[in-house]
Amino acid sequence: MLTKLYRKYVSQAIRDKIYEAFLGRILFFFRNFKEVSKAFLIWLFLPVLPKTPENKCYAFMGKHGLTPYPYPFMLEYKKMPFAYVYDEPLEMRYVIYQGKKLYFPKECDKNFTLEVIYKSLLIEQDPRSPHRYIANLNRLAGKTILDIGVAEGIFSLAVIEIITHAYLFECDEMWIKALNATFAPWKEKVTIVPKYVSDKDDENNITIDHFLEGKSKNNLFLKMDIEGYEQAALKGAANLLQTAKDVDYSITTYHRTNDAVEIDKMLSDYGFESEFTEGFLYFEKELRRAIIRGDQACFVLEKCK
Repeated sequence: MLTKLYRKYVSQAIRDKIYEAFLGRILFFFRNFKEVSKAFLIWLFLPVLPKTPENKCYAFMGKHGLTPYPYPFMLEYKKMPFAYVYDEPLEMRYVIYQGKKLYFPKECDKNFTLEVIYKSLLIEQDPRSPHRYIANLNRLAGKTILDIGVAEGIFSLAVIEIITHAYLFECDEMWIKALNATFAPWKEKVTIVPKYVSDKDDENNITIDHFLEGKSKNNLFLKMDIEGYEQAALKGAANLLQTAKDVDYSITTYHRTNDAVEIDKMLSDYGFESEFTEGFLYFEKELRRAIIRGDQACFVLEKCK
């Protein structure tokens, strides 16, 4: 009865604010009680615990709360100034990223603010982040990029002026209009591919090997961030990985529990030596390795100095 009255007489907008300010935090605490308690205890007893990278991550979260990026650098973004511009003809908002317009679809402003989304992207690709796709962006000069799971396109936008071409694989229709607007100044260097990258070819899916038929397979950079379907996409790239020259890659390994081990083994079986980015991503209530990088170019920051 109280719930019905609450929903009847309290507007959705006000309910959302109450949830965000109060109820949401309470529910989050109880749903994550075990993890919150663990982090707090490790933070409390860290002076007498082994200073392992994992313990340091949990201690950070014990003090600052659970976060995908349990490292001090992420705090720098909380007070960072933020501004966006509304493009009336396109009916979309954009931010200025490295001097370029990065557009976002209207849907992004319904459940999450642009500020939260944009700062999350900056944290994700901070040079100190375990989710940084490549340490030195200049290593991509002259390469062709297969950006698989492109979303808003911030990664390809950062290097669009130095690469040869970017193939942007994105199936979510809400991103397509925004991607076209973002990359309009470089449309001759960009191809948007609205299909899922997988280990099969059909109306909605395409394999990397099939896509690359008739195209050069050399001097490629393969970036994959596709919500746990990375292994399937790699199976569909068997011919590329067996025969191509100078293929570099950056592949997410945190979406599923065993991805880090299994993707590392898959690439090793093709003769590649790989390295994981430093640190961990906190995902699905555990610390996981975030990115595996190829060895045919210099991806690790220490090696690039």
